[in-house]
Amino acid sequence: MLMDMDSEQRIKSMERELKLLRKKISRSEANRALAEKMKDETDILYENVLDQIAQQKLLLEESQDNLNDAFDVITSSINYAARIQRSVLPNTSALDAILTDHFIYWEPRDTVGGDIYWFDIWGDGILVILGDCTGHGVPGAFMTLIASGALDRAKAEVDAGDVSSLVQRMHQFMQITLRQHTDGSEANDGMELGALYIDMGTEKLRFVGARFDLFISDGTDVAEIKGARRGLGYFGIPWGQTYETHEIDTKPGTSYYLTSDGYTDQVGGENRRMFGKKRFKALLASFYTLPMAEQKTRLHEALAQYQGKEERRDDVSIIGLTL
Repeated sequence: MLMDMDSEQRIKSMERELKLLRKKISRSEANRALAEKMKDETDILYENVLDQIAQQKLLLEESQDNLNDAFDVITSSINYAARIQRSVLPNTSALDAILTDHFIYWEPRDTVGGDIYWFDIWGDGILVILGDCTGHGVPGAFMTLIASGALDRAKAEVDAGDVSSLVQRMHQFMQITLRQHTDGSEANDGMELGALYIDMGTEKLRFVGARFDLFISDGTDVAEIKGARRGLGYFGIPWGQTYETHEIDTKPGTSYYLTSDGYTDQVGGENRRMFGKKRFKALLASFYTLPMAEQKTRLHEALAQYQGKEERRDDVSIIGLTL
């Protein structure tokens, strides 16, 4: 009887263990099914993520292609504008035939710029002008075309050699073109310039400056003749604004320089200060005996060294000549 009870207990114990085992097996199968389901869902999610990444990459590549195309179009347009601007500039070979010792240092900050120069036979003399229009880059280049048109129209009306009237008429034509001659103007653009007229008959030099100075180097000193304190074309400058003519007796071996403020206003050096007129005049004095072509090289090297790693602030233009 006792053995039957023990057998019965063992049987019950085994049944309990069997039930537990079945539960474990059932849980294991459920976990396996859950794991497989999670794996399937993870695989689907992973595929979706890969698809989204591929789509974003495609969109990015398309955007980059569009940006590259736009950049190419803009660059091509600016390069074409540069060719147009350079076509407006006079051929330096003509000046070479007139003046044996001179240089033109013209370096836009960008591909195109707001500085411009002119020279031409005018009556019995030679007219040399250096101008600095508001802005640089494309806006500055547009302004140089307006200035060129104003000069052509002014020369057609003014008697040869009358530099003061020429500059005044340029001012008036620029104000009209820019619609800055009446109240209500939405802009305030214009230019500064220095104009030299070399009278071949009298061997005198006439200088007119509109916020432009003339530097004269004779080997002993560098003098500075200041121009008028107002520019050309700007809103608010009187229609009848006059620009004084300075008449100068030329001397053999004397050098004359016009410069835009892009050179003297360039920041650089250890203290990050502007190059300045004082340093510029000292530089002119230091190479007075050198030919003009060599002086141009020295000016370029001096500015590059002073500028260092600083960004170029403006267009740079200088005209130098010896009579």
